[in-house]
Amino acid sequence: MAGRFVGRFLELMIAMFFGMLLLDPVWAALLPPVARLDVSALIMAVQMALAVAVWMGVRRYSLLAIAEMALAMIGPFLVLLVPFWLGAMSGATVMMAGHMLMLVCMPLAMARRRTEYLRSRPSGRRRWLVRTAVVLVALLVAGGVSAVNTVSVFADLYKARPDAGKIKVAAKTANHDRNKPTIAFLGSDNGTNVADLLAPYEILAGTGRMNTYVVSAGARLLPMTGGLDIVPDLTFDELAQLMSRQRDSVDAVVIPALQKPEPAERTSTNAWLQRQSTAGALMLSVCTGADTLAASGLLDGRPATSHWWRMSRLRDDHPAVQWSNGQRYVDDGNVITTAGVLSGIDGALRIIERLIDSETAREAAERIHWRHYSPGTAAQIPALALEPADAVVALNTSYRPGPTTIGVQLTDGIGEVELASAFVSYTEHAMVGDTVALGDGPIRSRHGLTFVPRSTVTAAAGDLERLLVPGLDAARRQVMGAAQTTITGGLQPEYLHPDEEFAFNPVIRDIARTYDLQTARWTAKTLEFPLADVKLTGSDWPWEAVLTLIRLMLIGALGTLAVTAVIRWMIQRSGNRRVPGPTDGDDASHRAATADTDSVTRVAAGR
Repeated sequence: MAGRFVGRFLELMIAMFFGMLLLDPVWAALLPPVARLDVSALIMAVQMALAVAVWMGVRRYSLLAIAEMALAMIGPFLVLLVPFWLGAMSGATVMMAGHMLMLVCMPLAMARRRTEYLRSRPSGRRRWLVRTAVVLVALLVAGGVSAVNTVSVFADLYKARPDAGKIKVAAKTANHDRNKPTIAFLGSDNGTNVADLLAPYEILAGTGRMNTYVVSAGARLLPMTGGLDIVPDLTFDELAQLMSRQRDSVDAVVIPALQKPEPAERTSTNAWLQRQSTAGALMLSVCTGADTLAASGLLDGRPATSHWWRMSRLRDDHPAVQWSNGQRYVDDGNVITTAGVLSGIDGALRIIERLIDSETAREAAERIHWRHYSPGTAAQIPALALEPADAVVALNTSYRPGPTTIGVQLTDGIGEVELASAFVSYTEHAMVGDTVALGDGPIRSRHGLTFVPRSTVTAAAGDLERLLVPGLDAARRQVMGAAQTTITGGLQPEYLHPDEEFAFNPVIRDIARTYDLQTARWTAKTLEFPLADVKLTGSDWPWEAVLTLIRLMLIGALGTLAVTAVIRWMIQRSGNRRVPGPTDGDDASHRAATADTDSVTRVAAGR
């Protein structure tokens, strides 16, 4: 009987998990996002209970049993929300304790009606039930691994170093020239997209005809994509003091994609953006930096663009903005918004056109070998959308193929676009690896930005699967010689930029060659980077990730079959004693019992 009880409980758990997987997207489509924890907790509990109720209905349980089980699942959260509302319990405790109590109350509800839960179910459905369980658990194992890996991948993308607030490194000296336009690049304590910031920075700083500063609300290291940390040049207050001393003002603000600033930082950022706009500064948002700009209210009622993948969410979050796609940027007077990632280059070139001239913009594009500059107007680009082949990113995120731990050696004088190409491509876009910035100390980039590595090559060597050295100058100098190779335990340094070309070209080629072609195409697609002049070679698909998915499903299926076999053995060992129920579904047993009763009746009647 214990085996049958456990089997029934496993049925309900499987129904609960897979019901949630099916109901959650439907629920999200019907209702707007909910920020309150109490409402979210109740919605989750109702989803779980609804899934179990549907399954119990299919299995022909009584309405009273279904109602009691629903109460056992929702009740713990209702009880725990009372101390939460009174401020005596945290939201995290409510969620954890609610799940634990639910797993206690469910078996208690089963024990209360054990006769109903333990009775035999229609034998014709047992084989179907086992097969369904095998498939569901196989998917559950693969899905569980996918969920854990996905959460880990996105959590690590902008993970701040624990000593970020303690490291004090001097930023570049503010040699301000009030005769030049001043450009401020916004950064966030919670994370800033490395390509959104560094690509426009090199375009603008490379002219030599602008004052360029990376600014933030506070004075601390700012984490960027893939574990690269930048030292901001000035805080908002320090920039204001500098402008006051120089009797100058900010001419343009570049807003890259920021990772959900804390409420205090967001409030400070919104106020600062509004002040700069009121003072006459030109606003340029790059990619989903448009979200930050829209949150400040500066895009209300205006045309704007952003990354194609985030467009739907932006339309929901900021309905007052006239969102569109299919062009590199939208210029609407004192506001310019760009499409995804590398479209920020075109936005920066547009700033040069407006603040200096078109010839300087053309020279800036040639300096970094950007071949897609469209003088005086925004270039048309495909209005992209998700396609079946884009499932490659889910495979890479869930079951990463190939070398995943990638060290990136920082070297003085590296170009900002070169640096961005190494940190953003393998992580946020290809989703094939975790990068870590390596070096013996802070370095200065080509145009004076300061970066601080997180480890040294020697300390990290044992954990690395690849060691990349970005930068054309580093490749020409072969900065890591034979002695350095010995220190890394024989790990050969790979120079990412051996030739003079746009910095992302060799990186996309490397992703295709080292991982697969479809991952490289997806990376270029999300970067909004044309591949017409980039020749790719490599495997067509991440087959290693596919094999990993198949292995996990087989493990789940075999595990379910093993558990089923054990339960059957336990039932047989207990003598397979039958517990009667009010609506016994075992037709064969019912017919046998009826035949025995008829025989006894006939004997008693003397027939």
